[in-house]
Amino acid sequence: MNIISWNVRGAGKDRCASTIKELTKAYAIDVFAILEPQISGPRALNVAQSLGFSHYHIVDASGFSGGVWLLWNENSVSLQVVAHSSQSITALVTLRNHRWLLTIVYANPCPGIREALWKYFDGLIEASNLPWLVLGDFNDIVSVDEKCEGNLDQGGKKFVEWIDRNHLVDLGFSGAKFTWCNKRNAEGIISKRLDSGLCSIDWHLLFPEAHLLHLPRVNSDYCPILVRLDSKHYPNRANVPFRFQATCGCLILISRNLLRTFGVLVMVMLCTDQLGSWLLLAFGISRFLGVYL
Repeated sequence: MNIISWNVRGAGKDRCASTIKELTKAYAIDVFAILEPQISGPRALNVAQSLGFSHYHIVDASGFSGGVWLLWNENSVSLQVVAHSSQSITALVTLRNHRWLLTIVYANPCPGIREALWKYFDGLIEASNLPWLVLGDFNDIVSVDEKCEGNLDQGGKKFVEWIDRNHLVDLGFSGAKFTWCNKRNAEGIISKRLDSGLCSIDWHLLFPEAHLLHLPRVNSDYCPILVRLDSKHYPNRANVPFRFQATCGCLILISRNLLRTFGVLVMVMLCTDQLGSWLLLAFGISRFLGVYL
């Protein structure tokens, strides 16, 4: 099962819909979460219906702020939305005879409203004993290492407290260090890891090979984040033989993707992802530097 969460900063923008379709095809996506669509009402419905998924659930944006969309294909995943708020959508997923909760989050930039979300999640966790994965834009960081400069503010401390009291596990990531950049020049640039995946301990035990990738940033100041529940693309390093001649495989991967019918931007993303797999196979390198466009 493959899941993407992406803060698109405007689902009505040129090329946004085509990029979502290309990502869905390139990464065989079963569930796609769209954050900050910045459109609502009939226009939001029209865009959601055009993206090629059989089902969707929409929490409308408030003007140009917020909004969460959850899209999925019924033929590849059994998913039922069981709760939603202004900042999240929660669904019951049945996969391989296991039931668990998936929550997609777009946390409000205002610390007070964001803190109310943590309390809402406390109640959600207390009411359910199911394994839980929460994924998306938390608009917060857990340490100063997750931003390019500065200190951890009071909002971040509340976020850390919420994670700790619920014993949540960070899935970690492969790829570029930060998920958001303000796109300013070198003197005023700010970057943070605002997007992540957190899970309960029992969810982590259920899917021990799950991993999260930061895909290259395109058409937004946020990069999409991809969660894969299996490790078929990232095998265990201990089982991989040393291959001195593996550098030729790099050129083969690139040439294969050049012949595909994806758009150029997604072709670059796909090459980036597969080269990450190649680096792990050939040299045991588990982090691949993302490409910024």
